[in-house]
Amino acid sequence: MKKKLLYATAIMFNVFVASSQTDTATNTIIENSSIAVDNEQFLPKKNNVKISLTSLAFKNFQFQYERSLSKRIGVVIGYSFIPKGSVPFKSQINDLVSDDPDSQDMFANAELGYNAITPEVRFYLGEGYGKGFYIATFYRHLQYDITGVNFTYTNQLSGKDDIDMGGKLSANTFGLQFGAQFNLGKHLILDWWIAGPHYGTSKGDFVGASDRTLTQFEQDELQKELDKIELPLSDVNAKANANGATINISGPWGGIRSGLSLGYRF
Repeated sequence: MKKKLLYATAIMFNVFVASSQTDTATNTIIENSSIAVDNEQFLPKKNNVKISLTSLAFKNFQFQYERSLSKRIGVVIGYSFIPKGSVPFKSQINDLVSDDPDSQDMFANAELGYNAITPEVRFYLGEGYGKGFYIATFYRHLQYDITGVNFTYTNQLSGKDDIDMGGKLSANTFGLQFGAQFNLGKHLILDWWIAGPHYGTSKGDFVGASDRTLTQFEQDELQKELDKIELPLSDVNAKANANGATINISGPWGGIRSGLSLGYRF
């Protein structure tokens, strides 16, 4: 009888120990899972950096940094630039003005640079914390820097003359961006700019330099050519002088942002 009692006691003790160990291990797993869930839910990754893939085809490098302020609201600062170099699509421009040799020569030696800064505020309607569909308001300041434009005018005394044009054009616009941001993995994300119309104003100041001092007659002839410059919806104020010419442009500016960006979330 005593042996049976001791045997039963031993069995119960082993079952109790095994049960305790299983419960402890189970509790540990549950606790660790809760921590993981809590970290994902209450400590989401709130930062990401991105580079635009579609703009690279135009030698335009666009970068963004995004910070989630809350589940639904994020702020983004973007910077983009085109290194100073040959005017893009020069061959296509020449094809469009193939019947005008002077216009073809206009951009033969021209160089163009570009930079823009774009802050925006995003409102996420889906999952949040930088994920899902969003609507954003944004402001953009951009500047073009162009040099080496060859402006040809007809001089009745000496034939055709050239002046070397260059200057800067800046624009300030406001817009509304529609887009969606997706996870591609634990850290990789894809930002789809579906459509982002923006509109504002622009202002440009350009100077044309002659390689010699122009006579009054030559200035008058140059002024006739400057008066022919027309830009849609823009005001052009062009004046000839002894050193060449000045051209001031002002008017509306607009466009649509769209494309794909690849990013890293942290």
